[in-house]
Amino acid sequence: AKVEEALDAYDFETAEQLLSNEIAALNKSRQSTIEQEKKLQWVRRAQMKLNAVEQVTFIDSLVVPRDEVLRHIHLNPECGTISRYADFFKAQDQMGCTVFQSQMGDQIFYAKPDANNVLNLYGQTLYSDGSKSKVELLEGISDNESHQNYPFMLTDGTTMYFASQGTESLGGYDIFMSRYDADEHRFLPPENIGMPFNSLANDYLFAIDEVNNLGWLVTDRNTKADKVCIYVFIPNERRQTYTPADTDSSNLRNLARINSIRDTWANQKDVNTAQQRLKEAKSVNNLTFYTDFDFIVNNSLIYHKVSDFRSPMARQIAEKWLENRQELQKTRTRLNEFRISYHKATIEEQNKMAPAILHLEAIEEELVDYIKQQEKEMRIAEVGT
Repeated sequence: AKVEEALDAYDFETAEQLLSNEIAALNKSRQSTIEQEKKLQWVRRAQMKLNAVEQVTFIDSLVVPRDEVLRHIHLNPECGTISRYADFFKAQDQMGCTVFQSQMGDQIFYAKPDANNVLNLYGQTLYSDGSKSKVELLEGISDNESHQNYPFMLTDGTTMYFASQGTESLGGYDIFMSRYDADEHRFLPPENIGMPFNSLANDYLFAIDEVNNLGWLVTDRNTKADKVCIYVFIPNERRQTYTPADTDSSNLRNLARINSIRDTWANQKDVNTAQQRLKEAKSVNNLTFYTDFDFIVNNSLIYHKVSDFRSPMARQIAEKWLENRQELQKTRTRLNEFRISYHKATIEEQNKMAPAILHLEAIEEELVDYIKQQEKEMRIAEVGT
């Protein structure tokens, strides 16, 4: 119990001493120390991670039901999209697996169970004609021994983050990073990205919005069953760790656990501007995750999300289609405001407003026609009719 208390407090030095005492006592009574030795190695690894906690500014946190996570991650589409396996493939859920699709829509990475029910990561190329390459195991990452899930690729097309329950994990799932070696056609050995992103609990998803300079971390630390916490942070250009000059051991443990996001606010101006970026990102409909339209493909098929489209060409048209629908809504709102003002205005004011109203009416008509044409193109690209 004392060891567990020390671990919960991230007091790994005390935990190491207690375990060493247990091992000594077991050796004296000639009992097995295998479990204690394994735990001691793990505690020492955790202590090493604690000695290199990255300085990260967390600007927001939100506890949500586990199955609603993706609704609350507001990535810019230029950074790719994340979907549930079941939604993307229109298939049965595969142990909570997710699918990452690149910003160009031509690459997907996802987890699925193998014959032994172990989750591995796979990749595919999507072609403009709707066909796909063969499914390929991500060499260098998948080891067929530990679960891997929640892949996310940066826009460089090389750097991948994912969660794994490997031997280097601190607790359950940890976030790892790897880079693709184009010469060897495989990923380099993954690296645990350390604290505070990883913890003694499960740390599932790590994603970076390079357009808005925001990062997202999903973890079940300090939450109840079936709940997770989503932390939003400011990504660092270069990794910097806390030093003894920065903080004492007690504060370091709190920072590693993300005990309070306010404790990470070293620069209030950076926090304020990042929170404004987050507010703006939230105000934009996340086209991948939200059910924000009903598009009738044919008599038996209705789509609600961009990710519902199987054809890359149809998805590209759908994204532009949604943008035009939003622009049409804005135009109609402005037009309505002008019309209300027009009826209340003097004749002189009406004469000044009339050209603007006519211009908006022309834009409205043009957008309506364009949207109808896009809808035809989407259906043709998706089902060929």
